[in-house]
Amino acid sequence: MRILLANTGHPATIKGGAEAAALDLAHALVRRGHEVALVVHHAGADLVESLDGGVRVYALPNRNLYFGFDGATRPAPLRLAWHALDGRNPWMASAFGRILDREKPDLVNTHALVGLSQLVWREAARRGLPVVHYLHEYGTMCPRGSGFRDGHLCETPCGACRALTVPRKRLSQLVDTVVGVSRFTLERHLAWGFFPDARRAVLPNIFTDLAMHLRPAAGPGPLRLGYFGRLIADKGAHVLIEAVKRLAPDGWTLDVAGTGDADYVAALKAAAPANVRFLGWTPAAEVFPRLDILVVPSIWPDPQPRVTFEAFMHGVPVIGSRAGGIPEEIDEGVTGWLVDPDDPADLARVMAARMADRADRALPESGFRERLARLDPERVVVEYEDVFAEAMARVSLARGTLSPAGKGQGEGDERSPAEALHPAPLRGARSLPHGKR
Repeated sequence: MRILLANTGHPATIKGGAEAAALDLAHALVRRGHEVALVVHHAGADLVESLDGGVRVYALPNRNLYFGFDGATRPAPLRLAWHALDGRNPWMASAFGRILDREKPDLVNTHALVGLSQLVWREAARRGLPVVHYLHEYGTMCPRGSGFRDGHLCETPCGACRALTVPRKRLSQLVDTVVGVSRFTLERHLAWGFFPDARRAVLPNIFTDLAMHLRPAAGPGPLRLGYFGRLIADKGAHVLIEAVKRLAPDGWTLDVAGTGDADYVAALKAAAPANVRFLGWTPAAEVFPRLDILVVPSIWPDPQPRVTFEAFMHGVPVIGSRAGGIPEEIDEGVTGWLVDPDDPADLARVMAARMADRADRALPESGFRERLARLDPERVVVEYEDVFAEAMARVSLARGTLSPAGKGQGEGDERSPAEALHPAPLRGARSLPHGKR
């Protein structure tokens, strides 16, 4: 099976979760025996081709007003013009179409499309190719990529989002299947009118390093709380500081590992009680063995924070806010507890309860193992294959032919698209629930 993935960038040039996840998926598909290409974009003036772990990588030259990932700050009118062009960029679409003609894939799987433009969906549709789009975040529905502003979730699109995303919403009708990294992320897009005709599914990212590293058994002593991640307001570190100030002055410690805006970090340190330690950037392997509970106090709707799973790898339960996809990661009373976002009182209540009952010590290891088993990359890649096969079958039936896009199967090959997709018999594959079209 020939699969073409498209994502904003490659991890070597753009550091981001979607970049790592798309490449990890590409590598997993190659290991399953598929032919895989990945299309990204970069700041250079020419097409750059390379090979990465068996994946053919095409880095398209940027064809917008500027390269949006160079860290420079531009005036608001220029940024507005950039986003307007990005939603319907004919030059990027034309370059993408040339790669489609060269690769002749059986299916196109798009991820984050900032810089590439949602117009790539039209290029695939013109060639009769099934399109499966994966939602890592909110970039399609919100130019800011968050659907979150001034510390609050956007219940409806603001004027700028509404104007800038009109072309994207129309183009989303060309997507055959839309997959959310979390149900929350998927449902937010649907609520705003995106992907109205697409089948729906929810799948996690591919995680390649989920080995258990259980912490030593906790001895007597205070409850050891921890925060691990970027120190920015949206992640809610200030909510955690306000919450611990409501606790009794003894019986707990808090380690804060991470870096961020200097003024924000200074304000956190100034407000923190004496038993809060700021560690700066610290490797996960040095942080989690020293914790009893990790706190993930995000205010913004984080689609699928990896830090939760990193805690589970070390047998550390999580107190997480009911924001974004976080509640979908935590099994209440089994791998952690949930609190209301941006509510120091509720967070303090749950932390005080854990100080009193030390339920963190009673959670069995099996709960963490079962949660991580759902993310086993060999299991998850089969679920992706099932979604791809279903999309191919549906498009083939709509065209009245069994051969997806007329490619990938020889003449007289009567295999179904699902059979053609899997190069070897699958074991442990399970069908996914799909929404109605």
